[in-house]
Amino acid sequence: MEKTKTHKKDEGIEFVKLCNEYCKILDNAKKYPLHELFDRISESLMKVYQKTFTIPRFQTRYESDAQKFLSEKQYDTVRGVLLDLLEKRDSYTEILDPNRPALQNIFKASISEDLTDIYQDLYDFTTWYSQGTLEAVNDSLIECLTNFEKYWGVKLLNALRAVHVIRYLQKDATLFRDVTGDDEEFPAGIDEDEEEDLDSDEDISEFLKEEL
Repeated sequence: MEKTKTHKKDEGIEFVKLCNEYCKILDNAKKYPLHELFDRISESLMKVYQKTFTIPRFQTRYESDAQKFLSEKQYDTVRGVLLDLLEKRDSYTEILDPNRPALQNIFKASISEDLTDIYQDLYDFTTWYSQGTLEAVNDSLIECLTNFEKYWGVKLLNALRAVHVIRYLQKDATLFRDVTGDDEEFPAGIDEDEEEDLDSDEDISEFLKEEL
């Protein structure tokens, strides 16, 4: 029994750390170039999503909802910073959202809104954890995980998909291709995409030789 309690506590603490890490990334978003911000956000959210599957679900002790800490002004500030960084990249098309049937499951979504909505839940939870009683922390965790299942878990996956498209599939992928600022010259008759494929094939070939 004691071992089980210790495991639950450790899992909860690890989840808090991951949530707090994500909030700090958005708090300091202005400090990062966009490509680095995307990388940090993607890595952080993937860890948060994975951790939600290992968090034990406790029984709620209070009937009232956990207190909200993030103000509307704070929300707007965080989202505003993201909007300024993303600019035209912010908007994307999303489908299959059961929470918005009136839009026939096709609608325009916003990366900055998705990321800030996630931030809001995680900020409230981590603030409760640092200030609340054991019972309050327990209920705030229940609410955070419930909101994950119903709302921000979907937003997390949607935002990661949108970032993936920007990073790898659209022309904005050049944002990540060469962060050092060095440009490569391509031989005549070979365009940039073909050159990347050749380099990739050579790298894979060398990797397989090393593995064998």
